[in-house]
Amino acid sequence: MMGASNMLELCRIPSNRFLFGTSKLIKGSRQIPNRSFYPIMCLCKEIQTTTAEKIMGASYIPDTKFKKETKLKVNEPVVIEGVGAFQKLPMVMPSVDIIQSAIRKAKKVSATKGIANIAKRERNRGAKQLDALMKELAVPLRLYTESFPNKNHLHPYERSLIELTLGDGNYEEVLSKVNNLRKKVTAVAKEHASVCAKSLTKKEAEERLNEGMKRVEAAYYRESKAVDDLLNIAKTLRAMPVVDLETPTLSLVGAPNVGKSSLVRILSTGKPEICNYPFTTRGILMGHIVVNYQRFQVTDTPGVLTRLDEERNNLEKLTLAVLTHLPTAVIYVHDLTGECGTSVSDQFTTYTEIRGRFSKHLWIDVVSKCDILHESPSAFITEDLTTDDADLARYRIFGPEGAMRVSVMNGHGLDELKEKVHNMLISQSEKIRRQIIDPKCDATPT
Repeated sequence: MMGASNMLELCRIPSNRFLFGTSKLIKGSRQIPNRSFYPIMCLCKEIQTTTAEKIMGASYIPDTKFKKETKLKVNEPVVIEGVGAFQKLPMVMPSVDIIQSAIRKAKKVSATKGIANIAKRERNRGAKQLDALMKELAVPLRLYTESFPNKNHLHPYERSLIELTLGDGNYEEVLSKVNNLRKKVTAVAKEHASVCAKSLTKKEAEERLNEGMKRVEAAYYRESKAVDDLLNIAKTLRAMPVVDLETPTLSLVGAPNVGKSSLVRILSTGKPEICNYPFTTRGILMGHIVVNYQRFQVTDTPGVLTRLDEERNNLEKLTLAVLTHLPTAVIYVHDLTGECGTSVSDQFTTYTEIRGRFSKHLWIDVVSKCDILHESPSAFITEDLTTDDADLARYRIFGPEGAMRVSVMNGHGLDELKEKVHNMLISQSEKIRRQIIDPKCDATPT
């Protein structure tokens, strides 16, 4: 009964007589007069498609509008909020390997089967090989330009790393050169493939194929240095330490050669280079601390000198980038012996500036090398001690107010420092958690 009802409903639907005018079913003796049959399969397909689109849209908005909205969402640029985009960079091959691999694969391409005429078969093979060479070169170059992130979509910390380690503008310039190389190689290969396809004899096709291969190779080598530059950029960026913004981070800051790296070795798993000369730390070095099964990050930063920001070198700017863009707690290390090469008064000036600029950070002041300072505090002082500044006079003797005195050589104060660091990192963890829940709360800017 239900089947008969469905058929009657179907009969009422107008249809195209032209499509089914020659059908034997319609011409049969049981044809219903003055009725047009509609194909059941087409009707089912229409019902299925419409229903699916409306369910996906979760409303009865017209399908065309829904499709437009979906397309806009797909094309929107993805903004990378976290840190770690450099670890997803593709492995860039050396320029020589790319061209040699492309030529080797292109020469293996054979003509289309079934072509009896020798001249036609040869020109078909030549055109296909040039086309294959174009694709083998263009695909990796396109992958590189599309896989390297847009600098504007990176986290501010990573943007700072690009500008300070690669130079402002160098990153985009190299990517642009690689993209231009892809376009030139594609144009030359297409041009010679077209010429080769118009050859009249086998010999002419072979000559045009060889000429085309040489022209494409020459066009590639003319600007292949951009690929090698991109390879070096990828190596540099991939070596950058990944900082988890949700993991509490401890940053050691101070003048060059005051003992920051030695403390990093004591406090964490990090193993930075330790030498008795300034700017031993030539980048951001990472270590970790594990307390009660909770993992914390430790960064060893390059030393900071007393001068204007415009006069600072890139190593100093890396330190300021960490403090500016990452949610870090700070251990500021002071050397009152004068042994580090930076006078105590200069350290005081730099400390006052940095402390005032990043006053919202959790902070511990540490006076290092206290074993030497205790035994002969005046032996290393090389500056005029007469001053009317009471704060500076007190700083020369005791360091900042509340500073801890430690010594890596005899272990003095290290246990107390570790306990204080652990408590500060737990406080930093709670601070980061509050910042995630309420971004407007008073916390270190990220």
